[in-house]
Amino acid sequence: MMRSTLAPVLACIALLTTPAAAQDGTPTVPIALSSFHIAPATIHLAAGRPVRLAFTNDSGSGHDFTAPGFFAASKIVAGSAPEGEVELRGHAATSVTLVPTRGTWRAHCSHFGHKLLGMSATIVVD
Repeated sequence: MMRSTLAPVLACIALLTTPAAAQDGTPTVPIALSSFHIAPATIHLAAGRPVRLAFTNDSGSGHDFTAPGFFAASKIVAGSAPEGEVELRGHAATSVTLVPTRGTWRAHCSHFGHKLLGMSATIVVD
């Protein structure tokens, strides 16, 4: 009896802890925000191909990844970037799955002074 009850619970836990990219074949591009850096500095993506952008904030303070033109030109499939921005509290992580459009965009952290201190990146979609 306990075994039949436990199996669905374990299946749900496995589903929730398995990365989305492993489940559906969507490639993942890790993007790390830290004080005061975005890595990689140049993010290369393929136009028209779904990709999961996996954002992590490696610092204890908040940062964001702001790229309004990029997010507006992309079709967001999962996650969100309200007003072209992905906000992360300290030591937080989130992801956005999207289909990018060909072009080159600038991204930065919009928190006061962070861009001036080096928190910027370029998104190149070929």
